[in-house]
Amino acid sequence: MSSPLSPQAPLRSSLPALVLIAAAAAVPIGTVLLLRVWKGVPIHLLTSDVTSIAGVPAYTGFLSQLGIFVWAGAAAICFFCAWLLPARPEAQEARRFLLVSGLLTAVLACDDLFLLHEEFFPSLGIPEKAVFAGYAAFVLGYLVRFRRLILGTDYILLGLAFAAFATSIGLDLVNPAGINPYLYEDSAKFAGIVSWSGYFFRTGAGALPG
Repeated sequence: MSSPLSPQAPLRSSLPALVLIAAAAAVPIGTVLLLRVWKGVPIHLLTSDVTSIAGVPAYTGFLSQLGIFVWAGAAAICFFCAWLLPARPEAQEARRFLLVSGLLTAVLACDDLFLLHEEFFPSLGIPEKAVFAGYAAFVLGYLVRFRRLILGTDYILLGLAFAAFATSIGLDLVNPAGINPYLYEDSAKFAGIVSWSGYFFRTGAGALPG
């Protein structure tokens, strides 16, 4: 008969997770305090719900906010599947691909959420078109680096995502007359996010051992 675990055993086994959780919570809270002290930003502007602060209806930004959820889901899929892959040499390329894809997805989600290319980088003197060029250069290098792996996946979904993103960016830069920019530009972007998420769901699931 096995002896019962000591009361301290669960705490010891959970200690690494508890430290990670504490750090994950402390960084955003610390950022709030830093911005309050450094820039004098009121605390409630950094912690409260955006629609509540702005006094706008709860459905404001519905499609944009939904897109953030889909971005976050795609990033989580990439990181989780990379973590689940066995530590065998033949699985390392897939792990690297999923990790880089997760990081890229997280950056794009942050750009979408915090308007990095529209407001943050231009406020630092970096034009919006330069930001797009930087993203394009990184993505091109990413596609070249992992081209063999990508060609063994359902890359049509990834191609559709890039086509939708290109359409959205093109509409944003050109701003053609006679169309509703919010409907066409934002709809194309959302369709791209959904296709991107679907691609990594299938790719991550396919990389895992059966």
